[in-house]
Amino acid sequence: MSVDDKYTYPGSGGVLVNAAGIRDQRQLDEAMNDVASITMAEVRAEPVPDRPGYGYLQSIHERMFGDLVPGIAGRIRDVDVQATGTGIPYCRPEYIDANLATVFGKLEREDYLTGLDAETFADRLADRWGELSAIHPYRDGNTRSQSTYVSAIAERAGHPIDWERVDVDELRTARLYAVAGNDRPLADYLCAHLVERVPVLDEREFDAFERRDRDMMRTAGIDPDASPTAQHGATQPATEQWPSLPQQSRGHDGLER
Repeated sequence: MSVDDKYTYPGSGGVLVNAAGIRDQRQLDEAMNDVASITMAEVRAEPVPDRPGYGYLQSIHERMFGDLVPGIAGRIRDVDVQATGTGIPYCRPEYIDANLATVFGKLEREDYLTGLDAETFADRLADRWGELSAIHPYRDGNTRSQSTYVSAIAERAGHPIDWERVDVDELRTARLYAVAGNDRPLADYLCAHLVERVPVLDEREFDAFERRDRDMMRTAGIDPDASPTAQHGATQPATEQWPSLPQQSRGHDGLER
């Protein structure tokens, strides 16, 4: 398959027709990354829809690339493509709609992966993202739009991804394994890059813990309403004098001078 098709400038080696008239692939990639980054930030600052189905992914892709490459933005591709540099073919155009219906039907039935522990969430997300990666519904911009979509459903499910620790090349390799049918590398990578959240107690849970602590104190013969001084017989003065410290300085290497 030639990298040139009806969406590219003739003889350009695959440069998409774009509103800026860019004819260099590297420059176009940089421009697409710039507009994608802006959209990513905007989407992440917005509430996730109650039912983030295919229409949500499509709207993300259209917002990302509608101004720069309007010919492909939010539009299902009708040409064959393959993973760059691998020869791995993506879904044939005539099967894209049916496969999208299948994967988003699963997500809908699963309430978009909510109610799962972190490990199960990562396993399930790897399987669904692997399917979506293999479908590759758009002519270009799939990774950027899918990453934004995946980030949104991860937030919704209570397992946000720590993107600052994600290595783009490592993630791409794991996704290619998933496209080829092996979800394990992607599941492990995602699980290792979820944000660890400290559970926050609601008011009822806090009251229950407080009652438990007070009961334990009474069992031990301690009045939970007594002051700490009365409980421990402490005589520590109200103010404390810190010992004098040696007059030393630290250089930029952290060594004492």
